[in-house]
Amino acid sequence: MKNKFIRIISPISVAMALILDFAVIYYGYHCYGKIKEGATFVNIMFVIIELCSIVLAVFYSREVLRHGIRFKECELEFTGLDENNVFAYGDIKSIEIFKDTKASLKKNFVDRYSRLNFELKDGSSVAVELGLTTKRKLKKIEKEINSRIGEQNG
Repeated sequence: MKNKFIRIISPISVAMALILDFAVIYYGYHCYGKIKEGATFVNIMFVIIELCSIVLAVFYSREVLRHGIRFKECELEFTGLDENNVFAYGDIKSIEIFKDTKASLKKNFVDRYSRLNFELKDGSSVAVELGLTTKRKLKKIEKEINSRIGEQNG
């Protein structure tokens, strides 16, 4: 099968990234107006802080948009994890998805995270939390993993 990448984007993270990006642009506009008025110490500090904010906004937005699952020929890789993020299809016995969809006002965001439970052929199991995702995206991931597991085993 072809290499494929399924992006996992938390709607809340995207909203926060957009709000922060617009705030940086807004303050950049005011910063430009202040520095045109004159180069005082306060205005220069405002420019320096704004430049740092632009760099941070770019890195944060890039980080939010690059999380996902990379499907390769023989393995899958979770790009949002630092370690233990690669699983060979031949090692996976089955996969189970979980997403809490029950209504409750007491649950935190962490309680709403999507989770993939891998049962490996050596008898161990691994749970990978994907964060806040949609049910549709979770089903798409499950379908892709199951098709590749079936191809490796069949």
